[in-house]
Amino acid sequence: MVFLNNIIVRLQHVELINFKNIKRGTITFPSYTKKEYFNKKSEIIGLYGQNGSGKTALVDAMQILKHTLQGERLPESTYDYIFQTANSTELKFVFYIEHKQERYLVFYEFEVSKAKNLSVKNSKEEVLVKISKEKLSYKKYVNNSWKSKRVIIDYDVNYKDVVFKPIGNFKEIVANTDDNQVDIKFSKKWSENNSKSFIFSDETRKIINACKSWNEYNNIINCLNYYASTNLFVIKNNYSGLINMNFLIPLSFRIESEENITQGDLAIELLNPSIVSRKKFKLIVRLIKQMNIVMDTIIPGLSIEIKDYGQQMMEDGFEGIRMELLAAREEVKIPLKYESDGIKKIISILSTLIAMYNNNSVCMVVDELDAGIFEYLLGEILQIIDEGGKGQLIFTSHNLRPLEKLDRKSLIFTTTDPKNRYIRFSNVQSNNNLRSLYYRSINLGGQNKEVYKETNSYEISRAFRLAGRTIIEN
Repeated sequence: MVFLNNIIVRLQHVELINFKNIKRGTITFPSYTKKEYFNKKSEIIGLYGQNGSGKTALVDAMQILKHTLQGERLPESTYDYIFQTANSTELKFVFYIEHKQERYLVFYEFEVSKAKNLSVKNSKEEVLVKISKEKLSYKKYVNNSWKSKRVIIDYDVNYKDVVFKPIGNFKEIVANTDDNQVDIKFSKKWSENNSKSFIFSDETRKIINACKSWNEYNNIINCLNYYASTNLFVIKNNYSGLINMNFLIPLSFRIESEENITQGDLAIELLNPSIVSRKKFKLIVRLIKQMNIVMDTIIPGLSIEIKDYGQQMMEDGFEGIRMELLAAREEVKIPLKYESDGIKKIISILSTLIAMYNNNSVCMVVDELDAGIFEYLLGEILQIIDEGGKGQLIFTSHNLRPLEKLDRKSLIFTTTDPKNRYIRFSNVQSNNNLRSLYYRSINLGGQNKEVYKETNSYEISRAFRLAGRTIIEN
């Protein structure tokens, strides 16, 4: 991955259609609503609602976006994300991009369809879904105004005469050499058969990179690809599951230097000491040093240390280092596995949280951010990010403390209406306590859409009694 300097990419708008239990749901960042596309400060979206109402759906959609922009194969689970009675789902996104002193609003949308009859050649793996449509378009900021939207690529697997439209853009691509026409058709078939994006596949991007007349389009495509690969982090709830089992701790990280950016996920065993390569050990040392700068301020007196047990041969025959993570409080040091799940959760996401706080282009998406974290601390961290951060944070939560710390424009609530799944509260006064207002909206209504499907205490109690009698009878 080439290190792109002076690039800013910010997510502005998300729309989901026929995705999981959502017929339609729209989430817009405040900057997009106010047309202040980049204001050099953090933006937070906190998503609240009852269980099964569409919170995690947004996280899943962001993970699919990451795979798509990176030109990677869609996860097999994507098939189950398509609304039960539909054959396809649509995902639409708007981005703001600054690159080489140019400013763009970029619109990317794609359709994922069920494709049970496809199979990968020379592979036993069945293709369950395909990206059947893609459209990439943009507006450019010139002389203090936004120009009309222009389409870069409008792709449909059912197009017969051309691989994509507009026809003029397609002709520019294939005009260079005869090989390009063959290569672009191969890329179309390869993408379809491998559940990949056509636009962002390595094969298509290679052809586009060689077309000099596509320089501006190429910059936009490369910026989005770079954003997904380097600055978009999606942390799903399986992180918490691994931590709760005390099996391992997954570290989401991003470390930047003048030469490059190192980012990804790093799993370290908790039950037993880990054996890691020298390169990975150096990275872990660097990560722990970075995190400890913040750790003591979040959890006073706590720091993370590495116990080095020395050299040991790895399974691949190379020499590695046997190590274990310790939690240190003054003179007392214990294996990290004995710490609370909340502390381990903070450690697992802290490096990426630091990166998001300091970098305009980093977007961090966290499912159940509150899992195991003391609610007062959660509120303080979010307030600090809101007041002094630079990046974007999207999180789901059941803990209501953030409702008392964040601006109402940063908070979105799920509804019981699958055709309009996400809303911001209306009629909120400056002196309103949003936490109290949420409870009132659950109990009494008052919003444009119902935010809670009411349960009946008597019916729940009766169901418990009936279930108990069934156990006795058996």
